[in-house]
Amino acid sequence: MRTVHTLAITLALLVTGSSAFAADSTSQVIKRQAPKGITATFYTCVDKAGSDATAQGACLATEKKTQDTRLNTTYKALTAKLTGNAKANLLTSERAWLEFHNRNGDFEAALYGDEPVADLQVTQNEIFSIAERADALDKYLTIANDQ
Repeated sequence: MRTVHTLAITLALLVTGSSAFAADSTSQVIKRQAPKGITATFYTCVDKAGSDATAQGACLATEKKTQDTRLNTTYKALTAKLTGNAKANLLTSERAWLEFHNRNGDFEAALYGDEPVADLQVTQNEIFSIAERADALDKYLTIANDQ
């Protein structure tokens, strides 16, 4: 199990000035573990934010809104393409994913604790989860469009 996480590493390196990732920007460190749907705007924002936790929080909040919108738009488009059992199964699947997403968020919040860096990490994990789901729905939409 990985005990060190991307944002925490990034902030620690910025604070301590470690040269372990000297050639890498904050966004490059995050990008290594990010799903494909994360926006370029987010990466630019976190680089500009530097070690300012408030600014990073603003970057995360903006990206979360973007990914939520992306997920909802893709879900609606996919729902419009499906009929019968496929549509019913998508609804059941999405409800199960939302339940998992919410419970996993509660777990991570308890696991990481109350530190500001931990809160940023939990938010980043939540965004990545939403983006991964949107990526999956995008794939399903491509399949539905080809039928």
